[in-house]
Amino acid sequence: MSLKKAFFCLAMVFLFAALILSILFILAIGVILRQYGTSLEMKIDSNSIIIPFSALSSDITVPLWHHVLVALQIALPVIFATASLFLAYSVFYRMKIKKPIAELQAGAERIMENDLDFTVQYISQDELGRLCNSFEKMRLELLKNNQELWRQTEERKRLNAAFSHDLRNPVTVLKGLSNILKKGLSDGTLSPAKVKEYVGIMEKYTKRIEMYIEAMSSVQRLEELQCLPEKISLESFIKEIGDSINLLVMNTGIKVEVNAEEHLEKLKKNVWLDKAIIFNVMENLVANAVRFAKNKIQVNLRLDEETLVLSVQDDGPGFSQTILQKGTEPFFRGDEDNEQSIHFGMGLYICRLLCEKHNGSLKLQNTPSGALVIAKFKVYKT
Repeated sequence: MSLKKAFFCLAMVFLFAALILSILFILAIGVILRQYGTSLEMKIDSNSIIIPFSALSSDITVPLWHHVLVALQIALPVIFATASLFLAYSVFYRMKIKKPIAELQAGAERIMENDLDFTVQYISQDELGRLCNSFEKMRLELLKNNQELWRQTEERKRLNAAFSHDLRNPVTVLKGLSNILKKGLSDGTLSPAKVKEYVGIMEKYTKRIEMYIEAMSSVQRLEELQCLPEKISLESFIKEIGDSINLLVMNTGIKVEVNAEEHLEKLKKNVWLDKAIIFNVMENLVANAVRFAKNKIQVNLRLDEETLVLSVQDDGPGFSQTILQKGTEPFFRGDEDNEQSIHFGMGLYICRLLCEKHNGSLKLQNTPSGALVIAKFKVYKT
């Protein structure tokens, strides 16, 4: 029952009760007046004489209680009506307003204290019940946003820690080589060949630092990236992917097979996808597969209802158990990588981040033929 209807019903009930009480009291006072309030008993010479009020002269006053009873007959209906409305309001407040207002006030105070670990529970279909439900939805949304911000903050801290750790070694090497060069040049103990060798090492480590900075900058840009789907032809899209892959593996000696034949009946279909995100993921996965493939890479594309599935498989040794568990984490390198490697564990992490931007996912697994990476992207509706 709505608040307006509830108050109206309560007011009618209490006013009806006030009406009944007023009638009863008026009737009772009328009975009293008829029996005791129509005449006056007077004693004259030890004799009691009953004189009607109407026969009294003006110098003889009517008793006070008679005036009081007459006044009550007029005032009691007004008093009862006023009291009934006040009681109706009190009951209405306790039944319909007090609890939801208390819930909302307590919830607002906890939100002001950045405490979202509570629940607003008020089961009712009236306006305040719907308001409490909306408040609860707002709390859940705030909690979700806070958790996401907390996750991003923790992820940023972890990225910074990993970034600092990976920079420490090349910086240490550069400082050591700088001291060696400074000392050797000052005392003339370094040969030109040695100087050239040390400078070459410093250039290598400088390039490595540049790549770390570029990787960190790309992650920052990717986190701010928005998924912007556009209407594209699936047929032309698959052709573009095939052409791009052929360019990526050019002069590598690796054979690439792009397989979408089992879905030829869907190639004429138009879909909504963010091409930039998908191409970025595809290029990262293919470039990563080229590093480990022996002879062949297989790229499969399929459309499962509202999901585009891109899988890249190589015929290499496959993923280690550690990579299967942590391969999509930032700055994670496999066992085959070392401090001299220019690959520093950001490719799969970037792919996972991009897939999540497209409301998809990234999965690593091994097959009898080698390593397999499955990237999924949500296909948006027109």
